[in-house]
Amino acid sequence: SGKPEKEISTVGLYFSDEPPTSTFTGIQMPPVFGALSRVDIPAGEKNYAVEDSFELPIDVEAFAVSSHAHYLGKQLKMTATLPDGQTKELFWIKNWDFSWQEQYNYEDFVSLPKGTRLDAKVIWDNSAENPNNPSNPPRRVRWGLESTDEMGSMTLLVKPKKTRELGLLRAELQQHAREHSAARAVRE
Repeated sequence: SGKPEKEISTVGLYFSDEPPTSTFTGIQMPPVFGALSRVDIPAGEKNYAVEDSFELPIDVEAFAVSSHAHYLGKQLKMTATLPDGQTKELFWIKNWDFSWQEQYNYEDFVSLPKGTRLDAKVIWDNSAENPNNPSNPPRRVRWGLESTDEMGSMTLLVKPKKTRELGLLRAELQQHAREHSAARAVRE
């Protein structure tokens, strides 16, 4: 409203005597909102892309996906290639809008067996033709926390079919992030 407002929120906390019967985690691709991917978008570049892949070490059920990019975001896509070769489109925004940083819930669980390869691709448009570009003329843009910097990732929310295997998935995700970090260090 452009003026100080009073906020009146309530929070409800519910406790249980029983442990949860299931748990979930997020598979963020690329890791850390793309921070480890050396996002460095030249001025005028219309199709700067970063890609990431991850193979599932366990059977999971996906129930939602969230996305994140700033003003130069153009396209965000995530697919799953099952061990039998079948491909499932998990998420695809072909014309990104900064205000679409949301969580999108699937109507039904999406079953993804062990050995499924997840592929993610983020494309940015740093050209003068991008009406959302905050810089005129366009300037070089790197990864950063400000909205005029860039980030880019998708996070697939999954629950393991066998709760006891969640630790294995989390360990593989940590290894995946370490590999991205090591690859970044080599490129620098």
